Amino acid sequence: MADNQTVTERILHALPSWEGYSYGHKADMPSCVRGVSSKLIDTGTKQIDCSTFTWAILCQLYPDADWTFSRYKKWQMWDRKDLWGPITMAKELGITANGDGDGWYLYQVWKGQWKQGHSFLACEAGGRLLVLEATKSTRNGIDHNGVVWRGVGPGEAYMPPFPEYGERDATRGYVYAKTKLA
Repeated sequence: MADNQTVTERILHALPSWEGYSYGHKADMPSCVRGVSSKLIDTGTKQIDCSTFTWAILCQLYPDADWTFSRYKKWQMWDRKDLWGPITMAKELGITANGDGDGWYLYQVWKGQWKQGHSFLACEAGGRLLVLEATKSTRNGIDHNGVVWRGVGPGEAYMPPFPEYGERDATRGYVYAKTKLA
């Protein structure tokens, strides 16, 4: 694990590298991201999608994990064999912890089998969730485009107040899997 900083401190430290990104599928990642093709690093598009973002920011948070291109492909579920690719790979990388309760989680949500999936991070505190994600959507009357605190605004390097919703609201009642981050 990276230093003795908390997951929250590491996330807040990583967020400035995502300023100016918009949601899109012509992925562009900062040079600190490992385990991906060099064609996806500093491409200039400043675009990021949800699963690429969760991979990339977790690379920043856990730099000592064994990030490889074969794991990236499984995280992205390119082979369509594992609906829960990000969860499976996070566990395989050793960046997860056992248990429930307050803390940071990686989520993978599906509206239907291989239909409208979404990957995001969420901090749980007292049954409420604060979601950090890459998206293009409108939540709570706020237009989001890029790396954002859901329903709050851009993913800036501060912890905003937790919204008044929990896991069912964050997953919209769809099928999901999650794992707690170490």
